[in-house]
Amino acid sequence: MKDFSICPRCHASTKPATAMNGGESEFWLECTKCNAYINTYIPQPHQSAVHEDAHMYIGNFGGFGSGKTLTSREEVYKHVFLTPNANVLITANVASQYEQTIMRDMLNDLPEVFIEHVSNQKSYWDLINGARIMFRPLDDVDKIRSYNVTMFVIIEASEVDEEAFSTLKSRLRNTAASVPRFDDNGNVVMQQLDNGMQVPEIKEQWLKGIIESNPDAGWIRRELLYISDKIYKHGNVLEDVVVEEKDKDPHTSSHITSTDSNAFLPPGFIEQLTATKPAWWVSRYINGSFSYAEGLVYPSAVNRIVQPFRPPKEWKRIVAADYGLHDDFVYLCGAVDEKNGVVYIYREERTNNKNIEELSKIFYETTEDIPVGGYYTQPILDPKSGSQRDYNKKTLYDHFMDYGIAFQPGAINKDARVFRVNTYLESAKLKIMACCVGLLEEIKDYRFPARTSTTKRGSYYDKPLDGHDHGISALEWICMVLPADPSKLMYGSYDEYGRELSKLKRNTTYGIPQLQDTETQNNNDNIFLF
Repeated sequence: MKDFSICPRCHASTKPATAMNGGESEFWLECTKCNAYINTYIPQPHQSAVHEDAHMYIGNFGGFGSGKTLTSREEVYKHVFLTPNANVLITANVASQYEQTIMRDMLNDLPEVFIEHVSNQKSYWDLINGARIMFRPLDDVDKIRSYNVTMFVIIEASEVDEEAFSTLKSRLRNTAASVPRFDDNGNVVMQQLDNGMQVPEIKEQWLKGIIESNPDAGWIRRELLYISDKIYKHGNVLEDVVVEEKDKDPHTSSHITSTDSNAFLPPGFIEQLTATKPAWWVSRYINGSFSYAEGLVYPSAVNRIVQPFRPPKEWKRIVAADYGLHDDFVYLCGAVDEKNGVVYIYREERTNNKNIEELSKIFYETTEDIPVGGYYTQPILDPKSGSQRDYNKKTLYDHFMDYGIAFQPGAINKDARVFRVNTYLESAKLKIMACCVGLLEEIKDYRFPARTSTTKRGSYYDKPLDGHDHGISALEWICMVLPADPSKLMYGSYDEYGRELSKLKRNTTYGIPQLQDTETQNNNDNIFLF
């Protein structure tokens, strides 16, 4: 065991470094005599395997509590301290997902002396060695198309769209992280590409993409796992994944880690976490399996049915709608008890064969009990409603706006939606009133298909069987605007981008009819020791 109380450089005593948040750093120490800083992090075997992996794209997949985020954090440290002109992008589907995980941990750990400049407005940190760490959400892929980075880290990648991942790969092109090959005379060695272009031959490169996620059956399985040059299994991972030679990408690897690999989990952690979970959930989120889910999609919903009651007026409301013309058009209303951190689905309205004017009237009738300023977030509508336009080039969103209803699109990623609803149901943070008969009937019959030997390898996701699921879609969209961690629900409301609403200028006029007249509008000589 290393003795970190003594500086390995001058043998003087050490003390905890001051972190960016002003407290004592979690892992870093500083020497009381010389200008040395020591990182006391000692990786576990499954974390060391990632740190030693030389592949450009590394999928770091693991069960809950397996230490993925700590591994990613240390990979960022290694990169910014060792890579010339490092430019790192840390990202997620919404800002709260990295703010509440890796960004929070870095603020608690990274010595403040390493930081030259912090831009809270543009969300980046400049280090004293010239490196930059940026934090950006992937809510708008176009915003990252101009980036040239030496490293990216995706937090909770299962909630990120495949397009965003492809865009990030195209931005991993910063030549500052490459060392060209020189000949004996000191000239750069050039090579000719197939198109005739002459480019420098690269001796070394530090370009790196870390894709951190729970095991997922979506694009992650198809675009990372099933093309991996190497697959490393750590802990109680029972599943064998075989990649055909023709499909292997020499730049890509995957690490699959079960929760029990983490030797520092508190006693009873796994037992408590799995007590009410279905077998497929335990297999995936504890044992790291990428296998398909089977059985009921929401098995614990039956234990979350409550008798109807009128939600207090001070509870914020969420309204989501699944559009159907000849099929059901469903409005679903939720009320957020922030004091106790529970969401109640208290009302549903179903109809069909109605035009936009009629549907708008039903919306106002459904939401008439919601006061001005009473919305948790903007009403949500089927995201497909914005993909088609009529002869006037207007979308459904545009047509509803004509009647004063400003919908936002719901989340697209089906895997993420299923996971989020199950998270809230299993933690008893989502409850459904018995009066929502249609929704409960849908949930009762909502199942994953049985898998057979002919199931297509690498299919997009565990897609539940088609059927009557309009209310379920609305339920999923409601849950996707809630914090990813249900325990955060009682601390404040968040918008669709994960930002705390109490810190924003909130538009409190969602869904108010047009006829209503109340509408308003540091020292560079530091030594880094690992």
